[in-house]
Amino acid sequence: MANVNHSTLTDPYLHEPKGVYAAAANKVYVSDGSNSGAWTALGLVISGTIDDVSTAATVYVPIPFAGTISKVVSVLDGAISHANATVTVKNSSAASMGTLTITQSGSAAGDVDTLSPSSNNTVSANSFITVATDGASNTARKLNFVVTLDRS
Repeated sequence: MANVNHSTLTDPYLHEPKGVYAAAANKVYVSDGSNSGAWTALGLVISGTIDDVSTAATVYVPIPFAGTISKVVSVLDGAISHANATVTVKNSSAASMGTLTITQSGSAAGDVDTLSPSSNNTVSANSFITVATDGASNTARKLNFVVTLDRS
């Protein structure tokens, strides 16, 4: 074969990324910025809002494909008072993945809380999870959240 620079190859001579033969289904190759990379689960970030964290409420979050909930991050829209608000995340079988405590003391817009569930966090395609506040705090404030879903 002739001595041809890799950058000048055209479509019939291009090849798959390294490691494609061993990559599991539903993985994508993500570069690391250092001339390499790794096969990583294709995930999804789903966002939602609890309209008033100080009023007991449940938000149903649709889950489009099977996977694992790896993280839930919330951000408060403003200060709350009286008591902490407890936000519980559950799978569609009502098993708790864990809680976020939205602390009222010193609370302010932009307060971030994080949950990294380690149990009950496997979900089925076309199902749902719930994100619910106990409403124990006072002062009507939105609580925005994102859920990271890693595809199985």
